[in-house]
Amino acid sequence: MFGDLIKAGAKAMGGARFGLLNVLPGALLVTVTTVLALAHAYDLDRPVDLGDVLPDEAGTGAVLGFALAALVGGILLRPFERVLVQQVEGYWDAPSPLARLRGAAVELHRRRRDNAAARIQLVEWKPLEFQHGVSTLRSLSDQERRMRRRERALTRDERIVDGYPDDKTTSAAEQRIHRSELMPTRLGNVLRRGERLAGDRYGLDSMVAYPRIYPYVSERLAEAMARNLELLTTTVSLSVSFGLLSAITLPLLGRLDLWSLVPLAAIGLSVLAYRGALITAAYAGTVFSTVFDVHRFDLAAAMRYALPRTAAEEFELNQSLTRYLSKAESHTLQDDAELRDKRFSHPEGSPPPPGQPLIPPPGDGDASA
Repeated sequence: MFGDLIKAGAKAMGGARFGLLNVLPGALLVTVTTVLALAHAYDLDRPVDLGDVLPDEAGTGAVLGFALAALVGGILLRPFERVLVQQVEGYWDAPSPLARLRGAAVELHRRRRDNAAARIQLVEWKPLEFQHGVSTLRSLSDQERRMRRRERALTRDERIVDGYPDDKTTSAAEQRIHRSELMPTRLGNVLRRGERLAGDRYGLDSMVAYPRIYPYVSERLAEAMARNLELLTTTVSLSVSFGLLSAITLPLLGRLDLWSLVPLAAIGLSVLAYRGALITAAYAGTVFSTVFDVHRFDLAAAMRYALPRTAAEEFELNQSLTRYLSKAESHTLQDDAELRDKRFSHPEGSPPPPGQPLIPPPGDGDASA
């Protein structure tokens, strides 16, 4: 009964996917800060006494009241925390206070990616090989160590390049409109790469096509997408909360005791949470690409166009659909030079309900009956 009550309250506060995990980062920040203040940790001349947080005579009601206050604090901090999360994801457009630094941060990431790509190309041009002829055991050992170092460096550079979107194929006109595909943060670049990679392979703009494909995405893929995005938001929020906690607890460095390690531990946990967010973002991009791999034909079917028979036909049709849908508000379909004369292909029978693909899977036709 109590569990059902919690679920009902959570649903009323934030929707079906709202839960304690959503407010955990904010509640953690409020709880730790309050406990340290009540235990006199900020009073450098007094010893820390955790017994002052909840006196011995405090009953269950006081404990529950403290937990409820931390939960409410986490809920109240959540909107502000979301703003900080957007900054971590790289949305530094005005009126963000980091807007002036966006260009410099993007340029740093561009140089980091291009330098790694140049080192990879250099290794391809001049591969390191064992020298032929008479060699001593020491020279062979040295060569093997150099090759291992070169291999590790190559793996690191490939990982760096794989963490960025490829904006070198973007036309000059598109660059003027969208400025750059690169984002000012690592997390933003990993997310942007996932967005671009999912649809670009098929001639689709992911952000334009995905809302049209979403009603036909299978339930398992939709659930996987939702879980990954929820986990991504939580890990980034934890990184932000631990970062704020490290700043709030900086005065503890003046204690010169074990409590001086609190801000250092907080910044370490913030870095670990951020690394977890990078891994989660990369996997979320894989799931997003899977959605387009499986359901990309549902867009053409939903628009009532005949399904392409070759990869070239598919790419051409998808590019035409992307160009039209990206500016559909400015002109009608009959004014579109690429699609106005293209014949529709209406399916026989009634369309499937939302949540099921428009294209039936193999074996569901009359031939399998």
